Amino acid sequence: MADQPVTIQAAVEDFFEDLRLSPRSKKTYRIAIQEFLVYLREHCQLDPACAPVTVLTEDHAAGFATTRMPADVRSPEEVSQMRTAQTKLAAVRKFYSYLVSFDVHPALSTEKLRARISAVMPRFTPPPPDVSTADLDRIVEYVRRLPREGNPSRDLRRLKLRALVLFLYRTGVRVSELCALRRRDIDLASGTAHIYRAKGGKSRTVHFDAETAEALVAYWTARGDAGRGTDSLAAFSGRDKPGSPGRPISPRTVEHLIGQLAQAAGVERQITPHSFRHGLATELVRRRVRESTVQTILGHASPATTRIYVHKTALEVAEEYQEAFGRYRRPPGWGTS
Repeated sequence: MADQPVTIQAAVEDFFEDLRLSPRSKKTYRIAIQEFLVYLREHCQLDPACAPVTVLTEDHAAGFATTRMPADVRSPEEVSQMRTAQTKLAAVRKFYSYLVSFDVHPALSTEKLRARISAVMPRFTPPPPDVSTADLDRIVEYVRRLPREGNPSRDLRRLKLRALVLFLYRTGVRVSELCALRRRDIDLASGTAHIYRAKGGKSRTVHFDAETAEALVAYWTARGDAGRGTDSLAAFSGRDKPGSPGRPISPRTVEHLIGQLAQAAGVERQITPHSFRHGLATELVRRRVRESTVQTILGHASPATTRIYVHKTALEVAEEYQEAFGRYRRPPGWGTS
């Protein structure tokens, strides 16, 4: 009896079983592939549970792309839609590459797929990240000035918030990387931290300053870290109390804390943990750090990704413009009560 052909659904399950990504990235890819399967069912009359994977063509992926792309990319909403579409297409392209690489469907052409998708995609250069370093500095200053609490548990939270914000801003780590850190990964002697198996499975070393180091020591001391096994403790724990470090903090908790701090500091625009990564890149460029160095610090595989961050900031543009035409002055009586 001949072997039954591999179905599209079975190929998808094999793909995710072999996929080496962080749990968060894998979840994002899973959502995208599920949307692709729905597209095949509703637009192509292909039942992924029954149809053999060999019926897939480059046109199926390109057709899926056309349903996700905005008609144009002019408004912030369309930019957001375009970014989402790019993420979903990255998942589908990775799935197609898997089918080719593992001889599940060798007739597919990844080069042809790239050309087909490029043909349907509108021209799009990602705008620079909408991050104000002044907003981030405001949050940093807020956590610096938090008053000491008489209650040890509340004071531990204060120290954790300060260490967390400074570490995010000075290292540029992703939130998943921060949550995975153990104390042994952070070297206070050299002011470095080792990030293992980051995005793309690559490891790197990040740096931080003396203020961040002092904030970490204050937090760990208040947490009561002592004795054997200290090195294996989470660098940042979630529900901790003096004498009990607790389990590693979760990305969702970090996002919630940063949102609370932004609101408390009076920052109006949305701030996420990733905003500090953008902010570090902006600050490094402003201080004339080489692009290749910024790429290494952020852990980008491609210089093209770094160039999304490496941009002339709005402040720099305004300064150069006003150097040419004179310092801007608000019209008399405008905006005053």
